[in-house]
Amino acid sequence: MAPRVLLVVSGGIAAYKAPALVRALVATGASVQVIMTPAAAAFVTELSLATVSGRPVRTSLLDPAHEGAVGHIELADWPDLVLVAPATANIMARATVGMADDLATTVLLATRAPVHWAPAMNTNMWRHPATQENLARLKARGHTVIGPDSGALACGWVGEGRMLDPELLAEHVATALADEAPRAGEGEDAENAGPTSWRGRRVLVSAGPTRAHLDPVRFLTNASTGAMGFELAAAAANRGAHVTLVAGPVHLATPPGVERRDVTTADEMLAVMDAVLVEHPQDLVAMVAAVSDLVAAVPSPDKLPKAELETMLASSPWRQGVDVLATLVGRHRDHAYFLGFGAQTLPETTSDPAAVTAGLRALGESKLAKKGCDALFVNRVGVPDTGFGSHTNTGLLLRTSQAGVAMDDAGPPVPKSALAAWILDQLRPSLA
Repeated sequence: MAPRVLLVVSGGIAAYKAPALVRALVATGASVQVIMTPAAAAFVTELSLATVSGRPVRTSLLDPAHEGAVGHIELADWPDLVLVAPATANIMARATVGMADDLATTVLLATRAPVHWAPAMNTNMWRHPATQENLARLKARGHTVIGPDSGALACGWVGEGRMLDPELLAEHVATALADEAPRAGEGEDAENAGPTSWRGRRVLVSAGPTRAHLDPVRFLTNASTGAMGFELAAAAANRGAHVTLVAGPVHLATPPGVERRDVTTADEMLAVMDAVLVEHPQDLVAMVAAVSDLVAAVPSPDKLPKAELETMLASSPWRQGVDVLATLVGRHRDHAYFLGFGAQTLPETTSDPAAVTAGLRALGESKLAKKGCDALFVNRVGVPDTGFGSHTNTGLLLRTSQAGVAMDDAGPPVPKSALAAWILDQLRPSLA
């Protein structure tokens, strides 16, 4: 039987994407029933949604055609999953306090199906303490929040608050439904690996580069694209974890089901990750970001003329940037399992596999001891198919143990999504 998705469309401008979302959900094999709030009708028509879903759209709580059979309870009992998209600040607030004054909020109060929210609103509304408190309360009840993404908003602002694209939402829903379905062969042997192995866990991931400013328009950075960190965050979310992703300046879409915080500098990254750890102990902290090593001791408050910039580069004092991972380990060692990442180079002439492994292991063990973390994934950069800018990657996973440092080799280069899943499956037993 096809999985059943109840789509609640509330009254935000992103409601115009609802027909495309229904199409994407149907394309995954789902049966879709749509509920529209009265405000949603300002942005999308019942006819368009009924056409793409193949079902009449439900809008009224007291509909004589359905309430003889207590239709709103039938709707609440029908789905395998409820998706609220777009989820406005208004409907989240009303659901948080248990209001049931229209069909949408009544069904949300009555359903026993998992509820997933795809927020869409102005950046300031998203960041308002009231909205964040409501989100926290919904999550505490077991609800899932998908996004929002960052980008240009209908109000003219640029920032957090954009609903994820329909294809990404449909992919998230398909994954969530697959996670709920029983699987042949699942049992005790599958407890530490696979699609539900991180359910109930909290994971904090950093990704991308940071910037060390010389003046307001110039900065030092590195070649990190953020791809590995984003894939690790996506893999953890797909396995059921509550994931917070702290991202440096990259142009990547937020993975479905992941809460994203954007930063620019190493100091900002440290402050955000520290705050997350203070708020909630994390089961895993994965420091995938490539943090700037040096910063200008005295960056210029104004844009420097070219000649002065050259002088600054040649003679200005530099200082080491904050070591985000080592600092977090020192502050929160007892509240998380820490995984570091190390991108390393070896001499160009090093091609023998055994020599590559030995060289990477030596560099990795040194960094593992320096950072004080529990595990470290070390990979080689500067060669094809691994590291920055590549769609594939491989390396060594080193873990501290009473017997010393254990090593697992990831093998030949694989897509970063597959490598992320492998890393999580390798680490899961350590978190038991």
